[in-house]
Amino acid sequence: MSCEIIIRHARAEDLQQRMELVRSGYTSYFWDACLFFFFQELTLECCVLATAILFIFLGVSATTCLLLLPAAAAVVAAAVACTHHSLAYKQSQSLREEIFGMVAELRGALQLDPSAGKVPIHIQLDAKKESNYYSQLIGTVSVSEFWGPQNSGWLHALVVHPNWRGRGTGRALAGAARRAAAARGFDQLLATASALQPAARAALHAAGWECRASYERPLCGAALTLPLVQLGLDLPLA
Repeated sequence: MSCEIIIRHARAEDLQQRMELVRSGYTSYFWDACLFFFFQELTLECCVLATAILFIFLGVSATTCLLLLPAAAAVVAAAVACTHHSLAYKQSQSLREEIFGMVAELRGALQLDPSAGKVPIHIQLDAKKESNYYSQLIGTVSVSEFWGPQNSGWLHALVVHPNWRGRGTGRALAGAARRAAAARGFDQLLATASALQPAARAALHAAGWECRASYERPLCGAALTLPLVQLGLDLPLA
């Protein structure tokens, strides 16, 4: 049996691996978040103001004032780490309340090196459990109930293991979720992607999702915000 990626419905025994994938997904863009928030206007203004106070009014040397930059970077990193830990836990726990979930399972006779060539992807929503071959969950997505005027589903926790990205797995997961949602009678699917999740946003765009709205989530008043995009996909009646 050659190695392949199977997109299938999630099972109860997949829960712990899926939760770990969600947590690792947040960890993978930790440094991007640190850079994003460090170069926000509010952070830089605080650094400049603190430097001016120390240098002009308290007579602190310029060399010592320069230490504010690494100190500010450390504060941002600590805040991002705490926030990511909280969000990762919240998202992983949300899998317990989903309507349904999908997973990307790597199957093969031997464990496959992520640096290997192209691996075929097959959507098999009714795939049976294989016990004779090596398998590993490398991606997941979840669909939960969305409270709105239409019969809508909320797509979230779209994650692919960092070592297996760039192979179309995220797009395949989104496509499988679309088929399963249509079969359940949903009129549309909705999702959000932040400025820190370009891969998930690209995967949804590639699967035909449209931008429905854009807004900013305030993190520290109006001075520190996170841009978000709401994406939507109309589904045919099943």
